[in-house]
Amino acid sequence: MNKNSEVIIIIDDEKRMCDSLSALLTGDGYIVESFQKSIEAVEVIRNKKIDLVITDIKMPEMNGLEILKIVKEVDSDLPVILMTGYASLDTAIEAVASGAYDYLLKPVEFNHLELAINRALEKRRAGLARLQLLEELRLSNIILERRMGELNALYEAGKSIGSTANLKDLLHQIILLASTVTEAQVGSIMLIDEGGEFLTIEAAIGLEKKIISSTRLPIGESIAGTVAQSGLPLIIEDVENDEKFKRINKEKYGRASMLCCPLRIKNKIIGVINLANKQGGEIFSKNDLRLLTTFASQAAIAVDDANQFEKNRRRLVEFEILHEISRELPNIQNINDFRSVLIDKLKRIFPIDYSIWFNWNANNRTLFPHGISGKVAIPLTESGGIDLKKVSMDEITIGPIDTDSPEFSDVHKLTELLVHNLKGNNSFPQPNMAYMAIPMYRQGEFAHVFYLGADSDHAYSEDDISLAKLVISQAALLFEKELSLLNTTRLLTMGNMISEISHDLRKPLTSIKGALQVLRMKHPELSNNSELFKSTEDEIHRLNDLVRELVDFSNPNKYQTEKLDLRDVVGRASELIWPDLKKLNIEFESEFTNVNWDCIVNRNQILEIFLNIFLNAIDAMPDGGKLRVEGLMEKPDHKKVDYLAIRIIDNGIGIKKENIPKVFDRYFTSKDTGTGLGLAIVERVISAHNGTLKVDSIEGKGTTFTLYFPN
Repeated sequence: MNKNSEVIIIIDDEKRMCDSLSALLTGDGYIVESFQKSIEAVEVIRNKKIDLVITDIKMPEMNGLEILKIVKEVDSDLPVILMTGYASLDTAIEAVASGAYDYLLKPVEFNHLELAINRALEKRRAGLARLQLLEELRLSNIILERRMGELNALYEAGKSIGSTANLKDLLHQIILLASTVTEAQVGSIMLIDEGGEFLTIEAAIGLEKKIISSTRLPIGESIAGTVAQSGLPLIIEDVENDEKFKRINKEKYGRASMLCCPLRIKNKIIGVINLANKQGGEIFSKNDLRLLTTFASQAAIAVDDANQFEKNRRRLVEFEILHEISRELPNIQNINDFRSVLIDKLKRIFPIDYSIWFNWNANNRTLFPHGISGKVAIPLTESGGIDLKKVSMDEITIGPIDTDSPEFSDVHKLTELLVHNLKGNNSFPQPNMAYMAIPMYRQGEFAHVFYLGADSDHAYSEDDISLAKLVISQAALLFEKELSLLNTTRLLTMGNMISEISHDLRKPLTSIKGALQVLRMKHPELSNNSELFKSTEDEIHRLNDLVRELVDFSNPNKYQTEKLDLRDVVGRASELIWPDLKKLNIEFESEFTNVNWDCIVNRNQILEIFLNIFLNAIDAMPDGGKLRVEGLMEKPDHKKVDYLAIRIIDNGIGIKKENIPKVFDRYFTSKDTGTGLGLAIVERVISAHNGTLKVDSIEGKGTTFTLYFPN
């Protein structure tokens, strides 16, 4: 401290004394103020920074000792020099006891006074320096305590977030700890969605629920979007008046300071932490930003760990669900029970408020509901919801649609298609919900759609959809295998039973047939003219054919299969019909594309169906014609893969248009002597070989049968 900044107060009722001392001390470079009235001097002492007080003891209004006491009350370290012309031992003792620095007798020699002033000011300077050091030490201790508090808060935060596995609880814990560390009153954690396009609020304090649920911030926009894009933390002193962000964020944060820091895992930004409204209206400091950055690095690791834990947990739940479904499948008797089991299991992973099971109708290419469960909440209604079981299924049939279109190659597009159709239907009103539509296949062919919905603030995540696809598809496969095994067991039991019944049926049929023949021989006039007799004989023949078919069906050797070249079977069938072809002057030719024609079939059955179709073609060409067989690879209608296709073409009389849908019906025939079983057997055998067939015909021009075998 130099003289030019040191202030000395002189108090003496003698003007001459004040002036002379002021002149001397001002000349030495001090700032001097002199007072003849003690009251005025005391007022200055109370309200101004003073370094030394020189006062006469004997003063009107207030004596020097009284002034000394007031000075010590204001600043106990402020030195006071007392002067008196009436010295006494008692006065000197009282002055020293009251804290006077020195006691001088008038007339005062300036050398003695200057020496006392210099010593007093040196003591003052030393005292102020000591006080300054103490204050600096106090401030350093405060800063140290704050740093220790911050480190302790970070340590406790690290322990806390490291011990929380549930992501939702973890995020809430992170934002609470971050706001505590930085003294923020408003804050949020925003995570980037799986598509990498938007930020959504996953945890918050001090924000309205409406803002939390509705915020969907594009990356690159606003403060949070900018930080998520750049990966650089930001500190805003006043959001409302910030040139770049004031209009965008005013609704959420108003006139407040704000921090925003990225959540980073290695080189990937997964979200941001926003903090605003520091307590007391203060502005966030760079130290606050440093703290938040340190905290955010811990939080990001914890969030990533929680995500990994959640993925592993969901994977474990997935295996548990599949294991439970596989155990329960033997008790599931129908598709409705299967659907209920799936819903109960999937509800353990994500919310499901309702579901619709759609079946695919390949003929008219439409989806129609087979089962509906749950309720859909409808706002502003007294009932609070609509019972989906009361909705007419015909009213929500969807189609016609193309299963080869992009809608069926992508779950999201399929979901959008169904949501659009359902929302556009007056009988099926819906609020905003989470949706997913999972396509299901049977033997590689599109068969069902399982449509799930929930009244939720957030859409189903990609993990939800992936898990649902996996569980549903695997469960459907297990269910299909279980049904196949059950059907095989039933068929085996049925075959044994049919074999026994058909064997027992042959005896009474033989007896009845023999009795009719005896009657015909003994009473020809009755049998020849009786429609009843003729009808009875026809029915006996039909029953005999049925028994023969039952025997064939129940014969296990009938269904033994082997790998055969289909060209060889066609060749053998053509050899068997060669006499008929030659007799009726029918030309026969065959042509096969160069592919592998090996197929797992039953030789006798496949030979039988070719013979049936060849003989039908011969019957359709009584005046001669051409019978052609073409072999090629082709995709059947409603199928997605190629099959081995054998096309049998004749240029005979053809089939009437109205009869084409009936040709595979049992006992339907347009021939006078036909039984109506030939083509019915063809269809049954092809189905038993997991194939399909179709017929095209134009009356008067010919008929084409196409038989498809799995490759």
